[in-house]
Amino acid sequence: MRLLPLFVFWGLWFLNYSTRICFSPLLPLVEDSLHLSHGESGGLFTSLSVGYSLALLISGRFASEWGHKRTVAIGFVCTGLVFVGLQWVDSYITFHLLVFLMGIAAGTYLPAILPILTGTYEGRHWGKAIGFHDSAASLSILLIPIFMVFGLHFLAWRRVLLILGGACFLLPVLFWKVSIEPNREAGGQRLSILDLLRKKSTWITGLLWIVSSGSSSGLYSVLPLYLVKERGIDFNLANSLFGFSRIGGVFISILIGFLIDRFGHRRMLTLSILATGLSTIFLSLAVSAPVILVSLFLQATLSIAFFPIGFTVLSKLTTPSERALTTGLTVAIGVVFGSGIVPGLLGFTADHFSFQVGILGLGVLTAFSSLAVRCLGKETR
Repeated sequence: MRLLPLFVFWGLWFLNYSTRICFSPLLPLVEDSLHLSHGESGGLFTSLSVGYSLALLISGRFASEWGHKRTVAIGFVCTGLVFVGLQWVDSYITFHLLVFLMGIAAGTYLPAILPILTGTYEGRHWGKAIGFHDSAASLSILLIPIFMVFGLHFLAWRRVLLILGGACFLLPVLFWKVSIEPNREAGGQRLSILDLLRKKSTWITGLLWIVSSGSSSGLYSVLPLYLVKERGIDFNLANSLFGFSRIGGVFISILIGFLIDRFGHRRMLTLSILATGLSTIFLSLAVSAPVILVSLFLQATLSIAFFPIGFTVLSKLTTPSERALTTGLTVAIGVVFGSGIVPGLLGFTADHFSFQVGILGLGVLTAFSSLAVRCLGKETR
């Protein structure tokens, strides 16, 4: 396996994921700065996710025509510009708009990078390559809260975001030098979104992506708020515990890559979704600080396991000509409902009941959705 491109792809995914989750550790500060309710602050992630999902669909359809490399590079440059714009925004509506634009810029990455990744490596190495690539998201989840806490000792929260914006201008230069442009399939039939929506596997993978995204990034978005305002944990301590609890996800993604190649994606998919649901239920029931820390660690580690499996499943169930659009559509479904709607629903539930009730319901739904894996069709490749 060629290692240098894989490490560069890893760095890109780390930065892309960081730009989408960086608001979560800052959410108590953003909420106080803009005078928002829990539901309104959770709604920011809805705008981010809607923009992200639209870009997934558009880039999934047109990335091969635009050029996969060009699509990735332009997306990062636009993300950096949004971070610059956030330095002067005080209006909630304008903040919403810029977060929406950030979602659009960040959403160009996955549909374009997956064909590059699977085109760079042989199919027998996909589990390992995708697993290593996806471990970047886990490390981002681990380090971003720690980075934010550290940065806030020296800079205002807007200036901390500007550092991420600077990285968005620099890293694509290295990517351009080491990556390849996947070859277009000659004579391949062009699929439309309607063609994909007629497939049963699209609806099943979409459902699995919704509950898994909701239990991972959706829940992640409001956990600092939950820990600080419902469990009464100090802001800095909550973000530190929150960050360190994510360390297991760095290793589980790499391990899962080997397990996929060894035991198959179906078995690993069922186990990962069931484990995610059960660990989310455990998190909702945790009360004391030690139990909360253990539950955070287990839930974070197990929920991350789905994503390398999910990307491998998408690659196995599609031909190369279908891969970008299928990835864009499936992830878009998960992002809109899982990463976008779930934080708002959890915030709404917290305003009327408690975060605990919402998290418990999410865990139960996720655990039962593991039964849907048996309905997936056979792999294409």
